[in-house]
Amino acid sequence: MGQGFSLAAPPATGAAFDLPEFQHIQSIGTARFMKSIEARHRDGLMLVKVLIKPYSMSLDKYKQAIIRETVPAFTCGLRETC
Repeated sequence: MGQGFSLAAPPATGAAFDLPEFQHIQSIGTARFMKSIEARHRDGLMLVKVLIKPYSMSLDKYKQAIIRETVPAFTCGLRETC
């Protein structure tokens, strides 16, 4: 039930080094597929969420859903009233 995938998932530190604009500080939590990493960026400290994909799959559907939710929330935060 997924043991093979979780054993093949690389550690979070390996995923952080693939992002040159982030400097790994520490891994947060012990999740197998959704890694949480505290990292330093030129804009300050960031929480980076990294999904370890066990096999080739398309995440475009989820990406579009996140963009649809994030853009209104971000623009609402720029205005005084929503």
